[in-house]
Amino acid sequence: MHLDHRSPHHNNGAIPAPWELGLGTRHSYLVIEIVSMFWLAIILLAAPSCVRAQATAQTNVAPELRECYTDPRLLDRNNLPPATMPVLISIIQSIEDHPNARDFNLRQLSVLILQAFRQDGIEYHQPDSSIATTSNVMPFAPTFHSFYRNKLLLSRILPANLQNLANSTVNSTLKCALHRMFSTTVDARVRGDENKCNQLSQYRALRTARGLREHLLKDDFEMLDVATLNSAKKTGQMRQYNPNDEVDVSNLNNFDLSERQTLLLSQCPILDGVVSTRWGAVSAGNVIAGIAAGAQPQTIPISELARGSIINQPNIQSFVTALYPATLSGDLAEAVLIQNSQSGSQSISVGTAGSWNSTQAPRYFMIHAPNGLNNIEMTDPEMRGDIDGFVLGSSITTLLQSASQIRLSQVLDMYYTARNGVLDPTRRACNRQTLSQEVIPTANLVAETLAFTAVLDTNMPLRGTIIGGLEQPVNSAVTNFQSYARNNFNDLNCEFTESNTVDFRLRTNLYLVVDVSWPYQTIYPAISYLLDKIEVGKYGSSVTLLTAFDGSIVINKTFSLADFHSEYTLSRHQSMLGGINLETALTNIRLLMSSELDNERIVNYVGGNSTVLLFLLNTAVQSNVAAMEQARILNETVPDLRVLYASSTNQFDALWQLVRDMHNDVLTIALSSDGTNVERNMNSVVSRVELIGRRIINPTCGSDFPSSAKSGQVHFLDHVEPGYINYYSISPNYFYNYNDNSKVRITRSTAGVGNLVVCQSRSWSQPRQTNISVGAEQSDVVCQTIATSGTRDVEINLRGACGGHMTINSCPFFHISVQSVLPTTTTALTAVCTDRACRFPYDIRYQVQIDDFGCFSGCGSTTVSLTLLLFAFFYNLL
Repeated sequence: MHLDHRSPHHNNGAIPAPWELGLGTRHSYLVIEIVSMFWLAIILLAAPSCVRAQATAQTNVAPELRECYTDPRLLDRNNLPPATMPVLISIIQSIEDHPNARDFNLRQLSVLILQAFRQDGIEYHQPDSSIATTSNVMPFAPTFHSFYRNKLLLSRILPANLQNLANSTVNSTLKCALHRMFSTTVDARVRGDENKCNQLSQYRALRTARGLREHLLKDDFEMLDVATLNSAKKTGQMRQYNPNDEVDVSNLNNFDLSERQTLLLSQCPILDGVVSTRWGAVSAGNVIAGIAAGAQPQTIPISELARGSIINQPNIQSFVTALYPATLSGDLAEAVLIQNSQSGSQSISVGTAGSWNSTQAPRYFMIHAPNGLNNIEMTDPEMRGDIDGFVLGSSITTLLQSASQIRLSQVLDMYYTARNGVLDPTRRACNRQTLSQEVIPTANLVAETLAFTAVLDTNMPLRGTIIGGLEQPVNSAVTNFQSYARNNFNDLNCEFTESNTVDFRLRTNLYLVVDVSWPYQTIYPAISYLLDKIEVGKYGSSVTLLTAFDGSIVINKTFSLADFHSEYTLSRHQSMLGGINLETALTNIRLLMSSELDNERIVNYVGGNSTVLLFLLNTAVQSNVAAMEQARILNETVPDLRVLYASSTNQFDALWQLVRDMHNDVLTIALSSDGTNVERNMNSVVSRVELIGRRIINPTCGSDFPSSAKSGQVHFLDHVEPGYINYYSISPNYFYNYNDNSKVRITRSTAGVGNLVVCQSRSWSQPRQTNISVGAEQSDVVCQTIATSGTRDVEINLRGACGGHMTINSCPFFHISVQSVLPTTTTALTAVCTDRACRFPYDIRYQVQIDDFGCFSGCGSTTVSLTLLLFAFFYNLL
């Protein structure tokens, strides 16, 4: 078992030889024997962990990953979460929080994750039709070219690790999802759509599941011409989906394939190991490998990697730096060796375009390969992953010096975000094109690629024997990589990213009430889009799935995007009770919300996420008096709850009586059956949810709102990112009377760059210092500043805030914002937040304190109820 990758000349920390201690020969042999027995015992004790950790470097599918290829449920990727960066971060966060992994730091965890879940090159091998299928043979094995580079990476390049991740750290679904997102391979089997494979797509809805014999890939794809991809603007804009270009991938097993899938090859093979991000598809395994290699920098002698093989390449350096083969030189070496040995060409091609089967549920990434498997060794996602992994790996040691407790999920979250970056606004994915030219030294890349190409040549079987002359193809590969990275990516740049994203984070507890009459392939992309927009996650929003039949819970509240997608599958949707009963649903939901309020009283919950109840209706409903009464009670007894209705057709007449704001809370979402117009329709829902501020409440009120209950002086902690803003709303149910002592105090509790600005308004739900509103709304906004020094808090008095309003229901909410304002000269951010409550290490923590909030409820107002019922009665008569 190889335990140390350093040169023999580097004896750092090693036990000195006996003769170096001046011992005699006899004593020397005795010491040698003792030392040998000592190390043998250590190796034997460590062997189980090491063997398990290196299982993914073996020439068969790792035992812990085999269920991903034998369980039909896990083979169907529609039962796995979508391959997106937020989902990947969600799974990594669950690993970091698991008792099995909480003690691992970033250096250890990045290696352990790769060892546990990444096994490149696993291919499907069609059994010979003349041979009976046996139960002891699984038709998958790591035989694709990417396996050999990854084997070197896991066994000899990345730091050795005697620990392991217990198999119980994640469940089978998330384990297989990670494996698919990390492991690079190509499935080139013919699917029957090759006449249209000269086109690739960006936008397509989810497929529906079919028979188990079609479990590998049965999907419909929307296609987009490659010329459009190449000529697209640098902002990443693409044309809309054309239904006439639709292709059905449904004949995977109807062709006789060769042992290695080489007789019949798809022109648009499926590339595994890819994750969707806003800034292009990325090979996540290369990103994590770069972080792992950079977190523990080391150089490895090429003689150690060749393991006794003869390297017949003169004038190459005698070592490789781990970061290079883990990222850029790894894929470049593959391209050089395969293309040079197959064709003898000195010009090496890099870059292969492709796209996803779906925008909102990306699970299959197709590459454009009209010439079969030729020149696909360094695809666009691999190239992006290499650049991102190199950028992060080259800066990770500096990052760890300033933020030693930083977590792997935080690094990914900071890099793949719209603003701020990895403690440096220039280090983020939207700036990839510039970073690829500035951070990667050309001379080093050539030297490292040449050295690793010679090493990989001794480890990977080729179709010929290279007998020398690698300098020219290596130089060609590096030159073509730099040109491609500079000119061919159509990813969103930072300027476009910032101008097309909001500068606040949504945090809401979303309760989704779904009408099962929606076809799953129609409603699931819409839900997926909504959850991405409200940022369901550990530091953001939660989601609970309910049925419109009776309001019962289908999926319990979760802050994990990965867990929700794992549970909300086609079969789960089809198992939900059909039909809509608004009266029953609203009654049960009211009981659920009352229970939530009582639980908040128990834990003394002062504030946090907003609460939104969203009905997604596809069936025409009839609102009756009983349903209206339940809606009234729900709105009045749960004052912070905002109820929204979004239906496939205009149902305003049936729904307006059930909401607080009939002009804005009843929406129409005319979703197409194939889910291709999701963004255009769901943006109205997202915009409405965005306007609902986080809650500040009196925790003593519970669900019964006793008039004698007073909050006293209580508080909660919150965080804001540099340059971002948090919005809060306070219901008049907590400040209705004239109480001189009802106050809100915002106190800054950590350092950080820039000032905090606290604004307040009664009419503008999102008050800020640079308000875009005009007229009365703008004059209603009052702002105060908390500087980095001096006064550390702002006090807001709520005395008389409902003056002039006869009822609680007529008194508007009180809106507050906390905004981080950065100096225009800011070039770097400081890690000031080290506890696990911080999403990012540069978050600024502050305290929200309330004084003497009361409990005032309008639920007993018979006048309001009677007025509502009479109004509804006469309206329906008209």
